[in-house]
Amino acid sequence: MEDRKDRKWPKLFGNILFTIFIIFMAFLIIVTAKTRFTGGEPKLFGYRFYIVNSGSMSPTIDMDSMIIVKETDPQYIDRGDIVTYYGHDRDSKVTHRVVEIEGAGTSFITRGDANDSNDPIPLEGNKLIGKVIISIPWIGKVFRFLNTRLGVIIIGLLITLWIIVPMVSQKFKQLNKPVV
Repeated sequence: MEDRKDRKWPKLFGNILFTIFIIFMAFLIIVTAKTRFTGGEPKLFGYRFYIVNSGSMSPTIDMDSMIIVKETDPQYIDRGDIVTYYGHDRDSKVTHRVVEIEGAGTSFITRGDANDSNDPIPLEGNKLIGKVIISIPWIGKVFRFLNTRLGVIIIGLLITLWIIVPMVSQKFKQLNKPVV
């Protein structure tokens, strides 16, 4: 009897991890699909999601990391915060650390952690998108893969298998049940 209980916990733990993984993947798919259909930036509940395309913040934030940025007003930015802001145009985003605050929070001096000098142009508060709250390494590779035809096909197959395999498994269990 005890042996049976011991086998339930790893299976339960595995099921929980798999469910969390599927929820996370569904979240990624929804955000990616919403972004593709609207043409806007990946955004959900005041949080924006970006993939880091350069090494200017290494080793703090590596290239291909996904960063989650909380939309923040300039007055709530402190020295040392990592912020994301619009670069020379609305299509260009930069993520650097605030090294100095000027004009009571109306502008900021920023620098990438991997850079030896400050950015040449101060960041104006109206270009601020928000503060980086978390960085997830390598998830950018997953997003890039999801944007390929093969990625969409594989995700579709995984979701289909996730739905069909338990149904087929249940049918086999019913067929192999001994008749009493």
